[in-house]
Amino acid sequence: MKKLKGYIGPLGDDIPSIFPIVFAVLIFTGTIIYANQLISEKARQLEIREGAVSLSYLVTETGFTDAQTLGKTCKEKVGPRASSLSVKYLITLKRFCDGIPIDFKSTASELNPYSPETEKTSPFYIGASTRAGETWVSCSNDAGVPSDGIFEQPKDSVVMSFPVAVPCPEADSFTNGLGVVNVVAWK
Repeated sequence: MKKLKGYIGPLGDDIPSIFPIVFAVLIFTGTIIYANQLISEKARQLEIREGAVSLSYLVTETGFTDAQTLGKTCKEKVGPRASSLSVKYLITLKRFCDGIPIDFKSTASELNPYSPETEKTSPFYIGASTRAGETWVSCSNDAGVPSDGIFEQPKDSVVMSFPVAVPCPEADSFTNGLGVVNVVAWK
């Protein structure tokens, strides 16, 4: 019987060609999994954005709001809608009876007619105040939202701000001024 040099057998000759095939299958599978993760992440962001738009419509549908109206709307309309969409929310209403500041950090009265405390003019500041430029009233369905102070912005949150008419300069005034409703939504 003649010996063949370099001949390993029918399976042995095929092993070197299996490695590139396995490598190609792994790269293909990894690419499909990565693309699926990207699509899932984008779909989640769209769900959060859809929730924020839906909640903001409920809050701003009349174009005018005050503390009592916002509290009633949050309890009767926004809460159930957020539950059905599975989103958490924080809604703050700020009154800017002297106009919106050009520079929130400025101490010059022509640039910022309010106190230069940027924390209190932030959409994430929750403490209720009757002073102009600060949060007048807020509502949320998340137990982790503090009752006073700055709220840490959640990851993947959507922030939307809308102008509304509010009673100015006092809460029971017959004249209207500029207010801003900030809707923050997350999952």
